[in-house]
Amino acid sequence: MTMRTPPAASSGESSHTTVPPPNLFAMAQPATRTTTLTAPNMPQVGPRLPGFSSNSYSHSTSPSTPSGSQPEIPNHDGPGLMMSPNQISSANLNAQKRAYRQRRKDPSCDACRERKVKCDATDMSACSECSSRNHRCQFTKETNRRMSSIKQVQDLQSQIAELTQMNSQLRTKVSDKDSPDFDRTDMNRRHCEAQTSLTPKSRRVSVPVMNNFEHVGRNIRTNAQGVFETPHQKHNILAESGWRLPELPPRGDFAHLSRSYLCAIHEWYPALHWPTFQNEVDEVYASRSFEGCSRGWTGLFFAVLACGTLHPGFEQGSFPSATSRGTAFFEIATMTLQPWPQDLCITHAQAALLLSIFATENNMRSTGSIWLASAVRIAQELQICPEVDCWPAVDGEVRRRLWWTIYVRDRITSLETNKPMLINENDCEISLPYSVDDRYIQPNGSFRSQNTSAELKGFVAIIQISRLYASLYYALKSSVIPPQTLRSFDEVFQSKLLLLPETYQPGSNSLFDTTALPVVFALLSARFHLYRRNLTPVSGPAERSDALNRCMSVAQETTKYASKLLHSVSTQGSEYNLQRRVTLIASNMACLHLWRCFLVLTLRADYDAALMCLHLSSALGSVRKVNIACGRNMAFFLERLLDRVRGGRGSVQQLEQDEDMIAYVSADAQGSLEHSWVWAGTDLSSSTPTQTSSPHSAIRPPGVDEPMQDALPIRTATGSPHDGTPDWNDWDKIEYMLRQLMDEQRQRTKQPPAYYPPPHNPVKRVQLTPDEHSPPKPTPTPTQNQSPAPSSTSRISIANII
Repeated sequence: MTMRTPPAASSGESSHTTVPPPNLFAMAQPATRTTTLTAPNMPQVGPRLPGFSSNSYSHSTSPSTPSGSQPEIPNHDGPGLMMSPNQISSANLNAQKRAYRQRRKDPSCDACRERKVKCDATDMSACSECSSRNHRCQFTKETNRRMSSIKQVQDLQSQIAELTQMNSQLRTKVSDKDSPDFDRTDMNRRHCEAQTSLTPKSRRVSVPVMNNFEHVGRNIRTNAQGVFETPHQKHNILAESGWRLPELPPRGDFAHLSRSYLCAIHEWYPALHWPTFQNEVDEVYASRSFEGCSRGWTGLFFAVLACGTLHPGFEQGSFPSATSRGTAFFEIATMTLQPWPQDLCITHAQAALLLSIFATENNMRSTGSIWLASAVRIAQELQICPEVDCWPAVDGEVRRRLWWTIYVRDRITSLETNKPMLINENDCEISLPYSVDDRYIQPNGSFRSQNTSAELKGFVAIIQISRLYASLYYALKSSVIPPQTLRSFDEVFQSKLLLLPETYQPGSNSLFDTTALPVVFALLSARFHLYRRNLTPVSGPAERSDALNRCMSVAQETTKYASKLLHSVSTQGSEYNLQRRVTLIASNMACLHLWRCFLVLTLRADYDAALMCLHLSSALGSVRKVNIACGRNMAFFLERLLDRVRGGRGSVQQLEQDEDMIAYVSADAQGSLEHSWVWAGTDLSSSTPTQTSSPHSAIRPPGVDEPMQDALPIRTATGSPHDGTPDWNDWDKIEYMLRQLMDEQRQRTKQPPAYYPPPHNPVKRVQLTPDEHSPPKPTPTPTQNQSPAPSSTSRISIANII
């Protein structure tokens, strides 16, 4: 009789023998797989937490146990399981041979094992042998069934896709009914969670409904005034006396700005139920005054108009006029809302959120963050999260959309500015909103969806991607990102990308729509922020080179999407203007991401890809003030790069070792006092930098970047010194300098003898050139043919070219 080898503790082995944890993928048995999303039995699939390695389910220490699993032991204490040492060694040898054979063949069902035939069963279908004989294909016998990890991951992903589709169908069926009172919080919360926290989350159970308890609620609500607030929704308060009513804008202006708001802002931040708001606006214009309106609703009205000016139509005047009008609406809304009333309502949270969006996108970041913090606190005061089932259908959906809109803005603002997040990830006890238009959300509780696909698009896709920002933020608290964390996040990013539609994939040849850019950029920007951290001098040379390679891959992937967008615009006819379409998805995040990619691409001499990013940035133009400042920074960076290329210090290897250029290409990473390295050891009390020297000069060796002050005097003024002023429009100049770099690159490849002179020339150059202008490190042979400092001849040639 063959006896199973007992565990280490039962076989008399040392108690110090470690038994690894069981295989995570082996927890779900195929024969008993169900469609219930039970947290204790469901292995974690998709995104992994940073630090979780794929090697955590490595081979077991017991030779009789296949890789990553423990044998099933009916009784650990039975005396019949004790064997002699000879029996143990013999059993171990047989088990080791048996495990080796089992790893080489596919698992078989019970019937195929008895008949000793090949089994082609999978977790989704029975084998052909059992199907032909009308037998039940099952795996009940001890077969040590262990499939490869790749097949297990594919199987689990198919299960997730199947459950997601089933969840979507069930939600559609239930939403068609008149009574939407059902408990969907637990299932939807597990579906929308993109990652698992290190600490276990408590499961919230719905409280039972108490019968004949209305009088108790009335008594508590009446006698609790002044003691505590009950979670009842506070509706708009009537107009307060003693405040000056603002003037009602013309109806045509509201029509134009509301259309711009719906196309550009409401599509990605649906904080309002637009049919309800439109009916209220119609009543106001019917009365031709704000008489009878609350201050909160009036502030919300002007906040919508202010956000509508962020994407002005080209037929409606110039950019400065739109900016001034938006600022005027913003000031009216601010004065209307303040001071805050004691009794807040959901309208105040919506108005504060829209004002934060306008201020942030208008490059007033401090003001925007203050309004965003107000929106978060108002939402918490109103107890929008966690979710309960006592709200009406429309009110519940509006609360969900408002909460997730605030959440997304909080995550994006935190990532772009490296500021702490305002919302705790464990406080998001609320389900995802419906992916339907506002007109399908009716007061009677019916939600009619025209699309039952389980693919993530639009606002819901933004939510799913932004849910990984919390773990990313905590990973970025470290000065250096270890390789294991990078690999873990790469798996998370890939799993997020697979949730998106096929047209969103970088290798897809389908027609690319402009509305896909915000979703894609949200993922690419997160990757770039993670990879860029290792550019710091704290990292080693290998880590910095790997960081540049990773940032380069993100930038090249960005250019693929930009190329697909330009191609789709060109194939749809001349009436589809690129600038008109791109401005609908314009945002500070998109402008900054294109700017960062442009810097990395030019540093690595991928000028064709950089030109593609430049075309998209120039199409955005002056719609965002930060885009103007990014363009001026591009011109500055190209000037420094041209100086080094023409000075013989422009090879990719030399630029990677040039600390000045690495600091320039790190871009807004130097805006963080915690992780910047340019300001180390400097006096930060000075408010403005001087005109003659860079703020980096205090920590830079003398003479490193000084030749640019007189080498290219014609390029010194690249724009207005004020950030965000619309008088800068030198995108053609940036393209001209970029093409100059492309010409320099072609000349070096066509005429190698001119850049590789005989060995005696460098000696003469070294004797004639002062030592203080030489680079701090010995330069390779290809760069020794020219003087390290630019000569007068180079200055003349550059001026002649310009």
